[in-house]
Amino acid sequence: MYCFDLTQGCPVDDSPHARAVGWLDGEHPFATGAVPPEFLQAIRRHVEKAWAPVVAKGVHFCEVCARARPGERRHAAGGNLWIPAQECVYVAPHLILHYIEAHQYRPPDAFVAAVLVCPPQGSEEYMRLLGDRSCWLTGGPGCRRR
Repeated sequence: MYCFDLTQGCPVDDSPHARAVGWLDGEHPFATGAVPPEFLQAIRRHVEKAWAPVVAKGVHFCEVCARARPGERRHAAGGNLWIPAQECVYVAPHLILHYIEAHQYRPPDAFVAAVLVCPPQGSEEYMRLLGDRSCWLTGGPGCRRR
């Protein structure tokens, strides 16, 4: 399920406003580095209470772990995270938290900034910011609803 960071659309949202972040695999390189502690706290809160317009029918296993530590138990998660910003909505898998903590993944600065100012998931302010930037709200022709 790899997508280059900031690619338009992602595996769960094809809205023209959606930008992929953190869709990693074991084959493609990705940015690494430290993230601000306040970002790590904020993204944890967002992942724990993520707005979920769609529920996965299973989990996705970390492909980075599979490559780095063959044969060892791999981390898995099944949800996704929508972070609205002024110009777009960032969409990331819940595994992004694992990628940051275990593999030192460094998300794009614009995503970090958006997470830091994003209101609580599902709140009135969050939904207002999300607006029509997700295919799950608009039902647009490119939406991958099933």
